[in-house]
Amino acid sequence: MTILQRPLSLVFLGSILLASTGCASAPPGQGAPVPSDSLALLTAALPETLNPLAGFDNNGTGKVNESLYTLQGTADQLPDIVPLLAYGEPTVSSDARSWTVPLRQDARFSDGTDFDAADVVASYKTVMDPASASPIIGTLSNLKDVKALDSHTVKFTLHESQVSFKTALLIGIAPSESIEPGQRVEDSALNRAPVGTGPYTVDAISPARLVLVANPDFRDGEAALKRVTYEAAPDDNARAQRMMAGDFHGTVLPPRLAQTFASNPEFDLVNATSADWRGLSLPAGNPLTKDPKVRLAMNLAVDRVSLIDGVLAGSGRPANTFVSPEYGDAFESSAVFAHDPPRAASLLDDAGWDTGDDSMRSKDGTPAAFTLMYSPGDQLRRDLSLAFSAQMKQLGIDVSVEAATFDQAEPRVGTDAIMLGGGDTPYDVDTQLYKMLHSSYPATGAYYDNPSKFSDPAMDRALEAGRTTLDPSKRDAAYREVQRLYVSEPSMVLLAFVDHTYIQRSSVSGSWQGTGTLLEPHDHGTAWGPWVKIGQWAPKQ
Repeated sequence: MTILQRPLSLVFLGSILLASTGCASAPPGQGAPVPSDSLALLTAALPETLNPLAGFDNNGTGKVNESLYTLQGTADQLPDIVPLLAYGEPTVSSDARSWTVPLRQDARFSDGTDFDAADVVASYKTVMDPASASPIIGTLSNLKDVKALDSHTVKFTLHESQVSFKTALLIGIAPSESIEPGQRVEDSALNRAPVGTGPYTVDAISPARLVLVANPDFRDGEAALKRVTYEAAPDDNARAQRMMAGDFHGTVLPPRLAQTFASNPEFDLVNATSADWRGLSLPAGNPLTKDPKVRLAMNLAVDRVSLIDGVLAGSGRPANTFVSPEYGDAFESSAVFAHDPPRAASLLDDAGWDTGDDSMRSKDGTPAAFTLMYSPGDQLRRDLSLAFSAQMKQLGIDVSVEAATFDQAEPRVGTDAIMLGGGDTPYDVDTQLYKMLHSSYPATGAYYDNPSKFSDPAMDRALEAGRTTLDPSKRDAAYREVQRLYVSEPSMVLLAFVDHTYIQRSSVSGSWQGTGTLLEPHDHGTAWGPWVKIGQWAPKQ
């Protein structure tokens, strides 16, 4: 999914941030103490729902509600999707339309009920049910049915073959006893009182604070880190100042602000590689951006390296397509746009966009201009938008930058551009590409899916081959073809894969053995970074 700014019910579903009420403050400069069993973190916002069926804990790293599978790997590679509540790997039919998953028999929910197939079926059917109005229903758009074969075996049946369906098995599972069929997820008691099988339970939640405590009955034993508190602090600068004041152990910050801590020995600066991209849509209803030559020209004119160095303080990598090098053999290294302003200018000349006396371009009286919207309050998107606008002015294109909310942007998507972010479930290359480039979108999805309404039969064929082909080498070849097709006729201007930046007091790493970072999705925050698997932390001796 790509987002400008989600509705309130969707905001920060994957970004849990914790601040400890049981942690005493320290004088500025001395750093927050590290109690033997608690951690205090600052976050930009708290989740508005804790219900996994509304999207909370839906990337396989849930601390309260676990999923059938989880992520395992290092920061610089695509994680493996490995069993968690599943007992082993799924049995997949020859056409990849039937997925049979064995379930472990030693898991229990925090309310004392046993985990079994009924819980999986009830959870997935709730997300699938339009009456539930789950915001993650699109994740299961290809799921035809889910049923229990016995108490510890579940079978998923798909409408169409989909080799990447394992990424849909990262949704958090809730107990069937707590699910009311047909109830809207926004009305569920699970929103504030989730019941899960994970290493933590919710001790308290308010608009300003979320407190998790270790689950004493967790099957692998009670977590060593007993208490994690996330406190909301929306302003980036305020979070940085509060970290310096010594009250908290960690936070997430924009790259440039995080860099101000780099030389301070009291802090560790943690960079997490991500598949989280930033780029702008090019509306099909705008006379300038609907022109394929203009789209290509802008991709050639933009200096991605300069944007990364200036706006991201180096914490990112150029994005030419939606696929980053972490996808291995599916990545096409030749699918890049050379930084070539002269060729970009020549393309605009050929397309009839002529330069006037003011150095700006027009065609038959129509100015080469469009508006670029960004999410209010998102400093990174604002700065990328302004930097892109400055670069396009050198090409003779006038890009005006404007803050706009989700609701304000949607009706304008056909004529105005949007600075988007994407990569919500990036653990198979299919999830990075299909919704953004297949011609069935945005009609079968949301307006931010393929927002430029790109359509090309050759692209569709390559995407469908990648989604349905079982042979890994043939899948990789199909996705490399997708990237080659894209750079010949781009639908958007991709700018960068944004590395997520976190600040943690060095006293924490001195006291605790952490678990490192994973390749991160678009959603991030203190639920990710060095704290992604806090339930597995161990105290150093």
